[in-house]
Amino acid sequence: MTIAGELFARSGFRGTGLAEVAARAGITQPALLYYFGSKEGLLQAVIERRGAQSIEFAQESVAIGGLRAIRELPASAHRNQREPGLARLLAVLTMENLDAEDPAHEYFVERYRRLRALIARIITDAQATGEIRAEIDPAHKAAELLATMDGLQMQWLLDPTEVDLVTAIESYALTLIRDLAADPSVYAAATTRDTTDVE
Repeated sequence: MTIAGELFARSGFRGTGLAEVAARAGITQPALLYYFGSKEGLLQAVIERRGAQSIEFAQESVAIGGLRAIRELPASAHRNQREPGLARLLAVLTMENLDAEDPAHEYFVERYRRLRALIARIITDAQATGEIRAEIDPAHKAAELLATMDGLQMQWLLDPTEVDLVTAIESYALTLIRDLAADPSVYAAATTRDTTDVE
């Protein structure tokens, strides 16, 4: 699946043939079909395996909770810098599956729904403890956070020498803490924190 992921990230689902995947993997095309059933089956296996990391990161953030979870956002940028192929794969395949009839459309719809729900839960839980302002709409803020993270990542993928992904997400995390925090002193504390542990 690693080889298929690399090819999908480079050429997209439509631009990648099963024959090329099989040749790169050192197996026959019938053997590839035996394991995955179809090209769509291979795609599903690749995105479920590779896309699970984003869900796991969000679930870990829920466990951390509150503004501390927001402060840990740069950790995802460090991960993407270590694995740019994964970031590219998800970006390419998301754009290829915008229409309802596309093979992985439902997967990406559900993926974003799960991510929004997990982020909204972080906010809701922190509102219950008084850490985050009560007037914040968790669902809207979750969508905003994902849009910002994805947008910064896309710019980095396109122009990595000009866009510093880690610095950009670090700055966004601090801005988000300032906007969310019920206690303004939390922002001051966050700006002085040593961030070397987020890698």
